[in-house]
Amino acid sequence: MTDSTCHTLEEVRYNPAFMKSGLINFLGTTFFLAVIAASAAGGQDQAVARTSMATPDRWDAPGWWPTKGTPATGEYVGPGSCTGCHSEIAASQTKTPMFQAAQLARDSRVPQQGHDLRFSDDTYNYVVSRAADVVTFSVKSKRGTDSISANVAWAFGVSESSQTYVLKRGDTFLESRLSYYRSLAGLDITFGHSAEEPATISQALGNPVENETIRRCFGCHSTASTVSGKFDAEHAILGVTCEACHGPGLQHVSAMRTSADQYATDTMLNPRRLAPVDSVDFCGACHRTPVDVALYMPRHMGISSVRLQPYRLERSLCWGGRGDPRITCIACHDPHKPLVRDSASYDTACLKCHAQSGHAPGANMAPACPTGTKDCASCHMPKYDIPWVHATYTDHFIRVVRPGASFRE
Repeated sequence: MTDSTCHTLEEVRYNPAFMKSGLINFLGTTFFLAVIAASAAGGQDQAVARTSMATPDRWDAPGWWPTKGTPATGEYVGPGSCTGCHSEIAASQTKTPMFQAAQLARDSRVPQQGHDLRFSDDTYNYVVSRAADVVTFSVKSKRGTDSISANVAWAFGVSESSQTYVLKRGDTFLESRLSYYRSLAGLDITFGHSAEEPATISQALGNPVENETIRRCFGCHSTASTVSGKFDAEHAILGVTCEACHGPGLQHVSAMRTSADQYATDTMLNPRRLAPVDSVDFCGACHRTPVDVALYMPRHMGISSVRLQPYRLERSLCWGGRGDPRITCIACHDPHKPLVRDSASYDTACLKCHAQSGHAPGANMAPACPTGTKDCASCHMPKYDIPWVHATYTDHFIRVVRPGASFRE
Protein backbone atom coordinates (compact mmCIF):
# COMPACT_ATOMS: atom_id res chain seq x y z
CA MET A 1 0.00 0.00 0.00
CA THR A 2 1.23 3.34 -0.99
CA ASP A 3 0.76 6.50 1.00
CA SER A 4 2.98 7.67 3.83
CA THR A 5 1.21 5.55 6.46
CA CYS A 6 1.21 2.38 4.37
CA HIS A 7 3.59 -0.52 4.50
CA THR A 8 4.18 -3.76 2.68
CA LEU A 9 2.30 -6.85 3.73
CA GLU A 10 5.44 -8.24 5.31
CA GLU A 11 5.83 -5.07 7.37
CA VAL A 12 2.36 -5.22 8.93
CA ARG A 13 2.26 -8.90 9.90
CA TYR A 14 2.13 -8.32 13.66
CA ASN A 15 2.22 -11.25 16.05
CA PRO A 16 1.37 -9.95 19.53
CA ALA A 17 2.80 -13.08 21.14
CA PHE A 18 6.10 -12.73 19.33
CA MET A 19 7.95 -10.76 21.98
CA LYS A 20 7.03 -13.31 24.62
CA SER A 21 8.04 -16.38 22.64
CA GLY A 22 11.29 -18.19 22.00
CA LEU A 23 11.22 -16.81 18.46
CA ILE A 24 12.82 -13.66 19.78
CA ASN A 25 16.15 -15.48 19.65
CA PHE A 26 15.80 -15.66 15.91
CA LEU A 27 16.61 -11.96 15.68
CA GLY A 28 20.04 -12.89 16.89
CA THR A 29 21.69 -9.50 17.29
CA THR A 30 22.82 -7.69 20.39
CA PHE A 31 21.16 -4.51 19.15
CA PHE A 32 17.71 -6.01 18.85
CA LEU A 33 17.92 -7.72 22.20
CA ALA A 34 19.05 -4.51 23.85
CA VAL A 35 16.10 -2.64 22.40
CA ILE A 36 13.65 -5.28 23.55
CA ALA A 37 15.13 -5.44 27.03
CA ALA A 38 14.88 -1.68 27.35
CA SER A 39 11.27 -1.83 26.23
CA ALA A 40 10.42 -4.41 28.85
CA ALA A 41 12.04 -2.25 31.50
CA GLY A 42 9.56 0.48 30.63
CA GLY A 43 6.69 -1.64 31.90
CA GLN A 44 3.07 -1.47 30.87
CA ASP A 45 2.30 1.96 32.32
CA GLN A 46 2.00 4.03 29.17
CA ALA A 47 2.25 7.28 31.08
CA VAL A 48 5.71 6.49 32.41
CA ALA A 49 7.30 4.39 29.65
CA ARG A 50 10.99 5.23 29.61
CA THR A 51 11.75 3.97 26.14
CA SER A 52 9.94 2.92 23.01
CA MET A 53 7.65 -0.11 23.15
CA ALA A 54 6.16 -2.46 20.59
CA THR A 55 2.65 -1.50 19.55
CA PRO A 56 1.13 -4.88 20.56
CA ASP A 57 2.47 -4.30 24.08
CA ARG A 58 0.75 -0.93 24.08
CA TRP A 59 -2.51 -2.69 23.25
CA ASP A 60 -2.09 -4.87 26.33
CA ALA A 61 -1.68 -1.87 28.64
CA PRO A 62 -4.66 -0.10 30.25
CA GLY A 63 -6.36 2.77 28.47
CA TRP A 64 -6.74 3.78 24.86
CA TRP A 65 -4.10 3.33 22.17
CA PRO A 66 -4.49 3.71 18.38
CA THR A 67 -5.53 0.50 16.56
CA LYS A 68 -6.30 -1.21 19.88
CA GLY A 69 -9.64 -2.66 18.84
CA THR A 70 -11.17 -3.58 22.20
CA PRO A 71 -13.97 -0.97 22.63
CA ALA A 72 -17.48 -1.91 21.48
CA THR A 73 -19.22 -0.42 18.46
CA GLY A 74 -21.65 1.47 20.68
CA GLU A 75 -18.82 3.37 22.34
CA TYR A 76 -18.05 5.23 19.10
CA VAL A 77 -20.10 8.26 18.11
CA GLY A 78 -18.50 9.28 14.80
CA PRO A 79 -16.78 12.54 13.82
CA GLY A 80 -20.08 14.37 13.35
CA SER A 81 -20.62 14.34 17.10
CA CYS A 82 -17.46 16.37 17.62
CA THR A 83 -18.37 19.28 15.36
CA GLY A 84 -20.75 20.93 17.84
CA CYS A 85 -17.95 21.91 20.22
CA HIS A 86 -14.92 21.64 17.91
CA SER A 87 -16.25 22.94 14.60
CA GLU A 88 -13.03 24.60 13.38
CA ILE A 89 -10.81 21.65 14.28
CA ALA A 90 -13.29 19.17 12.80
CA ALA A 91 -13.53 21.11 9.55
CA SER A 92 -9.77 21.41 9.24
CA GLN A 93 -9.16 17.75 9.99
CA THR A 94 -11.32 16.66 7.05
CA LYS A 95 -8.69 18.19 4.74
CA THR A 96 -5.83 16.08 6.09
CA PRO A 97 -4.38 12.94 4.49
CA MET A 98 -5.23 11.12 7.72
CA PHE A 99 -8.94 11.83 7.35
CA GLN A 100 -8.74 10.79 3.69
CA ALA A 101 -6.66 7.65 4.36
CA ALA A 102 -9.43 5.33 3.15
CA GLN A 103 -12.68 5.61 1.30
CA LEU A 104 -15.15 3.45 -0.52
CA ALA A 105 -13.96 2.95 -4.08
CA ARG A 106 -17.15 4.51 -5.39
CA ASP A 107 -16.26 7.74 -3.55
CA SER A 108 -12.69 7.94 -4.86
CA ARG A 109 -11.80 10.63 -7.39
CA VAL A 110 -9.96 8.15 -9.58
CA PRO A 111 -10.71 6.63 -11.91
CA GLN A 112 -13.28 8.94 -13.43
CA GLN A 113 -15.95 7.35 -15.61
CA GLY A 114 -14.72 7.25 -19.19
CA HIS A 115 -11.09 7.69 -18.11
CA ASP A 116 -9.90 4.16 -17.43
CA LEU A 117 -6.52 3.50 -15.83
CA ARG A 118 -4.46 1.07 -17.90
CA PHE A 119 -1.26 -0.88 -17.43
CA SER A 120 0.44 -3.57 -19.44
CA ASP A 121 3.29 -6.02 -18.91
CA ASP A 122 4.60 -8.90 -21.03
CA THR A 123 1.75 -11.20 -20.07
CA TYR A 124 -1.31 -9.19 -19.05
CA ASN A 125 -3.33 -6.08 -19.75
CA TYR A 126 -4.80 -4.39 -16.70
CA VAL A 127 -7.71 -1.95 -16.51
CA VAL A 128 -9.23 -0.10 -13.55
CA SER A 129 -12.54 1.35 -14.70
CA ARG A 130 -15.67 2.98 -13.34
CA ALA A 131 -19.30 2.46 -14.34
CA ALA A 132 -21.53 4.70 -12.22
CA ASP A 133 -20.68 3.80 -8.59
CA VAL A 134 -18.88 0.54 -9.38
CA VAL A 135 -15.08 0.44 -9.76
CA THR A 136 -13.69 -2.72 -11.36
CA PHE A 137 -10.14 -4.10 -11.50
CA SER A 138 -9.74 -6.32 -14.58
CA VAL A 139 -6.90 -8.42 -15.96
CA LYS A 140 -6.76 -10.07 -19.38
CA SER A 141 -4.10 -12.40 -20.72
CA LYS A 142 -2.18 -11.39 -23.84
CA ARG A 143 -1.56 -15.03 -24.70
CA GLY A 144 -5.06 -16.41 -24.69
CA THR A 145 -8.61 -15.72 -23.66
CA ASP A 146 -8.15 -15.89 -19.89
CA SER A 147 -9.50 -12.93 -17.96
CA ILE A 148 -10.46 -12.10 -14.40
CA SER A 149 -12.08 -9.14 -12.69
CA ALA A 150 -13.32 -8.06 -9.30
CA ASN A 151 -15.07 -5.05 -7.91
CA VAL A 152 -12.88 -2.69 -5.90
CA ALA A 153 -14.37 -2.22 -2.45
CA TRP A 154 -12.01 0.31 -0.88
CA ALA A 155 -9.29 2.73 -1.96
CA PHE A 156 -6.49 3.22 0.58
CA GLY A 157 -4.44 6.38 0.39
CA VAL A 158 -5.06 9.84 -1.03
CA SER A 159 -5.74 10.34 -4.72
CA GLU A 160 -3.56 13.47 -4.61
CA SER A 161 -0.54 11.20 -4.02
CA SER A 162 -1.29 7.49 -4.41
CA GLN A 163 -3.94 4.87 -3.81
CA THR A 164 -3.96 1.11 -3.42
CA TYR A 165 -7.11 -0.85 -4.09
CA VAL A 166 -8.59 -3.38 -1.69
CA LEU A 167 -10.76 -6.03 -3.28
CA LYS A 168 -12.89 -8.68 -1.66
CA ARG A 169 -13.69 -12.05 -3.22
CA GLY A 170 -15.92 -14.07 -0.92
CA ASP A 171 -14.35 -13.80 2.53
CA THR A 172 -10.87 -13.08 1.17
CA PHE A 173 -9.39 -9.60 1.01
CA LEU A 174 -6.96 -8.84 -1.81
CA GLU A 175 -4.42 -6.05 -2.07
CA SER A 176 -4.28 -5.01 -5.72
CA ARG A 177 -1.06 -5.76 -7.59
CA LEU A 178 -1.22 -2.29 -9.09
CA SER A 179 -1.69 1.08 -7.41
CA TYR A 180 -2.50 4.52 -8.71
CA TYR A 181 0.31 7.08 -8.50
CA ARG A 182 -0.52 10.69 -9.17
CA SER A 183 3.08 11.50 -10.13
CA LEU A 184 2.60 9.03 -13.01
CA ALA A 185 -1.05 9.88 -13.58
CA GLY A 186 -1.47 6.14 -13.85
CA LEU A 187 -0.79 2.67 -12.50
CA ASP A 188 2.36 0.85 -11.44
CA ILE A 189 3.35 -2.08 -9.22
CA THR A 190 2.17 -1.73 -5.63
CA PHE A 191 5.03 -1.28 -3.17
CA GLY A 192 5.89 -4.68 -1.71
CA HIS A 193 4.62 -6.68 -4.68
CA SER A 194 7.03 -8.48 -6.97
CA ALA A 195 7.72 -6.94 -10.36
CA GLU A 196 8.18 -10.43 -11.76
CA GLU A 197 5.51 -11.93 -13.95
CA PRO A 198 2.68 -13.40 -11.84
CA ALA A 199 2.44 -17.19 -12.01
CA THR A 200 -1.34 -17.09 -12.46
CA ILE A 201 -3.90 -14.58 -13.61
CA SER A 202 -5.39 -14.59 -10.09
CA GLN A 203 -2.05 -13.40 -8.74
CA ALA A 204 -2.08 -10.65 -11.34
CA LEU A 205 -5.27 -9.36 -9.73
CA GLY A 206 -3.68 -9.06 -6.31
CA ASN A 207 -2.34 -10.82 -3.22
CA PRO A 208 -4.62 -12.40 -0.60
CA VAL A 209 -4.16 -10.65 2.73
CA GLU A 210 -4.04 -12.58 6.00
CA ASN A 211 -6.68 -11.77 8.62
CA GLU A 212 -4.34 -10.11 11.10
CA THR A 213 -2.64 -8.12 8.35
CA ILE A 214 -5.85 -6.73 6.89
CA ARG A 215 -7.00 -5.86 10.40
CA ARG A 216 -3.81 -3.83 10.86
CA CYS A 217 -4.25 -2.16 7.47
CA PHE A 218 -7.78 -1.05 8.28
CA GLY A 219 -6.70 -0.09 11.79
CA CYS A 220 -4.37 2.56 10.34
CA HIS A 221 -6.67 3.72 7.55
CA SER A 222 -10.01 3.81 9.34
CA THR A 223 -11.68 4.19 12.71
CA ALA A 224 -13.49 1.47 14.67
CA SER A 225 -12.77 -1.25 12.10
CA THR A 226 -12.05 -3.66 14.95
CA VAL A 227 -14.57 -3.56 17.78
CA SER A 228 -14.85 -5.82 20.81
CA GLY A 229 -11.80 -7.58 19.40
CA LYS A 230 -13.61 -8.49 16.17
CA PHE A 231 -12.63 -7.13 12.76
CA ASP A 232 -15.61 -5.57 10.95
CA ALA A 233 -14.48 -3.66 7.86
CA GLU A 234 -18.01 -3.26 6.50
CA HIS A 235 -19.03 -0.99 9.39
CA ALA A 236 -15.77 0.92 9.85
CA ILE A 237 -15.65 4.70 9.90
CA LEU A 238 -13.33 5.24 6.95
CA GLY A 239 -10.37 7.54 7.46
CA VAL A 240 -8.41 8.37 10.60
CA THR A 241 -11.03 10.45 12.36
CA CYS A 242 -11.23 12.00 15.84
CA GLU A 243 -11.83 8.76 17.74
CA ALA A 244 -8.94 6.96 16.06
CA CYS A 245 -6.57 9.06 18.16
CA HIS A 246 -8.66 10.32 21.06
CA GLY A 247 -10.49 7.05 21.67
CA PRO A 248 -14.24 6.26 21.64
CA GLY A 249 -16.25 9.38 22.36
CA LEU A 250 -19.56 8.21 23.83
CA GLN A 251 -18.58 8.84 27.45
CA HIS A 252 -17.16 12.27 26.62
CA VAL A 253 -20.14 13.38 24.53
CA SER A 254 -22.57 12.17 27.18
CA ALA A 255 -20.66 14.00 29.92
CA MET A 256 -20.60 17.23 27.93
CA ARG A 257 -24.30 17.04 27.18
CA THR A 258 -25.30 16.43 30.79
CA SER A 259 -22.75 18.78 32.37
CA ALA A 260 -22.11 21.43 29.76
CA ASP A 261 -20.56 23.74 32.36
CA GLN A 262 -17.84 21.19 33.16
CA TYR A 263 -14.89 20.28 30.96
CA ALA A 264 -14.89 16.48 30.95
CA THR A 265 -11.12 16.08 30.87
CA ASP A 266 -11.04 12.50 32.07
CA THR A 267 -13.45 11.13 29.48
CA MET A 268 -11.21 11.54 26.41
CA LEU A 269 -7.53 11.00 25.76
CA ASN A 270 -5.53 14.09 24.84
CA PRO A 271 -2.31 12.90 23.17
CA ARG A 272 -0.67 16.27 23.86
CA ARG A 273 -0.41 15.29 27.51
CA LEU A 274 1.72 12.25 26.74
CA ALA A 275 5.40 12.14 27.66
CA PRO A 276 7.79 12.39 24.68
CA VAL A 277 8.47 8.65 24.30
CA ASP A 278 4.77 7.82 24.62
CA SER A 279 3.84 10.60 22.22
CA VAL A 280 6.12 9.34 19.45
CA ASP A 281 5.08 5.73 20.09
CA PHE A 282 1.47 6.90 19.82
CA CYS A 283 2.04 8.07 16.24
CA GLY A 284 4.24 5.01 15.78
CA ALA A 285 1.22 2.74 16.19
CA CYS A 286 0.82 3.31 12.46
CA HIS A 287 4.07 5.00 11.44
CA ARG A 288 6.16 2.41 13.32
CA THR A 289 7.94 2.68 16.66
CA PRO A 290 11.66 1.84 16.88
CA VAL A 291 10.80 -1.44 18.61
CA ASP A 292 8.25 -2.30 15.92
CA VAL A 293 11.00 -1.81 13.36
CA ALA A 294 13.44 -3.96 15.32
CA LEU A 295 10.96 -6.80 15.74
CA TYR A 296 8.90 -6.95 12.61
CA MET A 297 10.81 -5.45 9.71
CA PRO A 298 13.78 -6.36 7.55
CA ARG A 299 17.14 -5.47 9.08
CA HIS A 300 18.27 -3.59 6.01
CA MET A 301 15.55 -1.47 4.45
CA GLY A 302 17.85 1.06 2.85
CA ILE A 303 16.23 4.29 1.77
CA SER A 304 12.76 2.88 2.40
CA SER A 305 13.34 3.40 6.13
CA VAL A 306 12.70 7.15 5.75
CA ARG A 307 9.02 6.25 5.50
CA LEU A 308 9.12 5.22 9.17
CA GLN A 309 9.28 8.65 10.75
CA PRO A 310 9.18 7.79 14.50
CA TYR A 311 11.99 5.26 14.04
CA ARG A 312 14.12 7.77 12.15
CA LEU A 313 13.34 10.60 14.59
CA GLU A 314 14.53 8.65 17.61
CA ARG A 315 17.85 7.99 15.90
CA SER A 316 18.57 11.72 16.14
CA LEU A 317 21.22 12.71 18.67
CA CYS A 318 19.00 15.51 19.93
CA TRP A 319 16.29 13.00 20.87
CA GLY A 320 18.37 12.02 23.91
CA GLY A 321 17.74 9.10 26.22
CA ARG A 322 14.08 9.79 27.05
CA GLY A 323 13.10 12.16 24.31
CA ASP A 324 12.41 15.85 24.26
CA PRO A 325 8.91 17.37 24.06
CA ARG A 326 10.25 19.97 21.63
CA ILE A 327 10.87 17.40 18.89
CA THR A 328 7.98 14.96 19.13
CA CYS A 329 5.82 14.45 16.04
CA ILE A 330 3.15 16.87 17.23
CA ALA A 331 5.71 19.50 18.21
CA CYS A 332 6.05 20.15 14.47
CA HIS A 333 2.89 18.68 12.94
CA ASP A 334 -0.70 19.47 13.90
CA PRO A 335 -2.71 16.34 13.05
CA HIS A 336 -5.84 18.50 12.74
CA LYS A 337 -4.38 20.50 9.84
CA PRO A 338 -3.08 19.63 6.38
CA LEU A 339 0.64 18.91 6.22
CA VAL A 340 2.77 22.04 5.82
CA ARG A 341 5.25 21.38 3.00
CA ASP A 342 7.30 24.58 3.18
CA SER A 343 10.42 23.49 5.09
CA ALA A 344 11.22 27.07 6.20
CA SER A 345 7.96 27.18 8.17
CA TYR A 346 9.47 24.70 10.63
CA ASP A 347 12.31 27.06 11.63
CA THR A 348 10.41 28.22 14.72
CA ALA A 349 10.31 24.61 15.94
CA CYS A 350 14.07 24.24 15.40
CA LEU A 351 14.72 27.44 17.35
CA LYS A 352 12.97 26.01 20.38
CA CYS A 353 16.04 23.81 20.78
CA HIS A 354 18.80 25.84 19.11
CA ALA A 355 19.94 29.32 20.03
CA GLN A 356 19.61 31.93 17.32
CA SER A 357 22.72 33.13 15.57
CA GLY A 358 24.65 35.59 17.71
CA HIS A 359 23.12 34.35 20.96
CA ALA A 360 24.81 32.11 23.49
CA PRO A 361 23.10 28.77 24.14
CA GLY A 362 21.14 28.46 27.37
CA ALA A 363 20.91 25.56 29.81
CA ASN A 364 18.38 23.77 27.63
CA MET A 365 19.45 25.19 24.30
CA ALA A 366 21.90 23.81 21.77
CA PRO A 367 24.37 26.14 20.03
CA ALA A 368 23.29 28.07 16.98
CA CYS A 369 24.00 26.58 13.59
CA PRO A 370 27.37 27.93 12.37
CA THR A 371 26.33 27.74 8.73
CA GLY A 372 22.71 28.80 8.25
CA THR A 373 20.12 31.02 9.86
CA LYS A 374 16.96 29.77 8.16
CA ASP A 375 15.40 26.83 6.36
CA CYS A 376 17.05 24.43 8.84
CA ALA A 377 15.25 21.31 7.65
CA SER A 378 16.56 21.67 4.10
CA CYS A 379 20.05 20.77 5.39
CA HIS A 380 19.41 18.71 8.50
CA MET A 381 16.36 16.74 7.32
CA PRO A 382 17.06 15.99 3.65
CA LYS A 383 14.46 14.70 1.25
CA TYR A 384 14.91 11.40 -0.57
CA ASP A 385 13.19 10.11 -3.67
CA ILE A 386 11.98 6.53 -3.34
CA PRO A 387 11.52 5.37 -6.94
CA TRP A 388 9.42 2.29 -6.17
CA VAL A 389 6.73 4.37 -4.47
CA HIS A 390 7.10 7.31 -6.86
CA ALA A 391 7.30 9.78 -4.00
CA THR A 392 9.69 11.97 -2.04
CA TYR A 393 9.99 11.70 1.73
CA THR A 394 11.59 13.93 4.35
CA ASP A 395 14.08 12.07 6.52
CA HIS A 396 13.28 12.65 10.20
CA PHE A 397 16.71 11.50 11.32
CA ILE A 398 17.94 14.99 12.30
CA ARG A 399 21.67 15.31 11.75
CA VAL A 400 24.44 17.19 9.97
CA VAL A 401 24.33 16.04 6.37
CA ARG A 402 27.42 16.81 4.34
CA PRO A 403 27.06 17.57 0.61
CA GLY A 404 27.33 14.35 -1.34
CA ALA A 405 27.08 12.18 1.77
CA SER A 406 25.65 8.69 1.28
CA PHE A 407 22.40 7.70 2.93
CA ARG A 408 22.70 6.65 6.58
CA GLU A 409 20.39 3.77 7.35
